[in-house]
Amino acid sequence: MIAKISLKLAAITVVAVLSNAANAVETSLSGQYALTSSATAVAGHSNQFVFDYSVTNLGQGYAGTQTGLDGFTIYIPTGAQVLSVTPPAPYVGNPGFWSTGASTGLDLALGGSNTTQNMVAPAGYQAFTFWGQYTESVYQQGSTAHFSITLGNVSVGNNTVGISSYYGNYGVPSGQSFVNNQYGNYTTFTANALSAVNAVPEPETYAMMLAGLGLIGVISRRRRPQ
Repeated sequence: MIAKISLKLAAITVVAVLSNAANAVETSLSGQYALTSSATAVAGHSNQFVFDYSVTNLGQGYAGTQTGLDGFTIYIPTGAQVLSVTPPAPYVGNPGFWSTGASTGLDLALGGSNTTQNMVAPAGYQAFTFWGQYTESVYQQGSTAHFSITLGNVSVGNNTVGISSYYGNYGVPSGQSFVNNQYGNYTTFTANALSAVNAVPEPETYAMMLAGLGLIGVISRRRRPQ
């Protein structure tokens, strides 16, 4: 049996649980993005889950231009096993594509040398990012991008995700925090979504731990001087 949990965030102000977004502004997604997340247990495999995310660009970028959704970041435990990843297809076509990568530092997909994503993973986690390459990759207004990752050695909880927009050399709308690099201007929104958290030990593991502690106690009593 496959257990599935889903969470939809749209038109609300969200608060980060394990947020560690450097200089990023937690902003209402109202009129900007709609985010749906779900977690599905992998049948027959303990602590393995498929995490699916759908991000709809409601109002980011400028109509008629290749600006809009260009990056999506989740935090995963450093002990997680990345079993498979499915990035979205490019929105327009060749040569666009979406890269993926993980880092504990700024940026992720570009090896930590680029601060566009403007997020730093909290202790015990790493940031995993889907990153659009070329303007053909960018999901424009009215479109939806789908992201999926299958992880092992994790449990399901809530954590911060980052949704980044690409504006190129166009101006960023008033009131939105942005950073820039050699490719142009970027904004990042943060939100809460179903995400991977550190795995909860199985009952058998707890039993073994308790048995081990009991054995240590017995040994300690036997070694205590009379």
